[in-house]
Formats: sequence, structure tokens, C-alpha cells
Amino acid sequence: MRSNLKRSSKHLLPRLMALAVLVGTVMGVQILCQRASASAGTANALMGITVTNNATRDIRHLYLSPVDHDAWGPDLMSEGTVLKTGQSFTISDVTCSSNEIKVVAEDGEGCFVYGVISCAQATTSWTITNDAPRDCGN
Repeated sequence: MRSNLKRSSKHLLPRLMALAVLVGTVMGVQILCQRASASAGTANALMGITVTNNATRDIRHLYLSPVDHDAWGPDLMSEGTVLKTGQSFTISDVTCSSNEIKVVAEDGEGCFVYGVISCAQATTSWTITNDAPRDCGN
């Protein structure tokens, strides 16, 4: 009997160590997954962006795009809508795929102004002024 007990205790320590390593690994993976989903949750959260036109030019179109892309999404203002000086327009339910998003406004002359918005807040704003550099394709 004694020899069986000695043999069992001899193998018990390596088994306990293996179990401890397994439990530690599972807990580590779980913590990493929680952190990754928390980061993704922030980046993919829905938000609203209020665009205010404080420039003397009318804004006729608004687009969104990832910061590092030149291709824009669809026009977010309905046809015929004009954002005049002092007016605001809210873009609802914006989904960010990274930490920032680019907002593109087009004026009545076909020139564009760009703003980069942080996706860290549920609501944010961008104010267009006459000081904003215009891209008129020149």
C-alpha cells in the first residue's frame, strides 16, 4: 500500500503544476479577449456628428470616409438640402471602424473641406469656417 501512495504523490506535483499552467493560460486568454472586445467596441460604436457651417459658403453635400482613404461613402444630405451659414446638420448612427473618421463637405462651387473627428465620444461636432482650406481640384 505504501508503495502505491508514494508513486501517486510522486506524480501529483507535476499534474498540479500542469493544471495551474492550464488555468493561468485560460485566464490570460480571457483577459486579452475582454480587452480586444472593449477596444473594438469603442472603435465600432455608433455616434452622432453635428456639422455646423460658420463659413460664408453654402454646404450642399456631406460624406464620410476612413481617415486613410480617398473613397467616400454616399452623400448624407438629402437632395436639395443646403446647409447655410449658421445652420447645423447632424449625421446620426455613424459607425467608426477606427479611432477617427473623416468628414468631407462640398460647397456650391464643387470645392471640398475636410475634418477629422475622434470616435471616442458618443456625440461630437465639426465647425466649418472660412479659414478651412478648400480643395477645388487645382
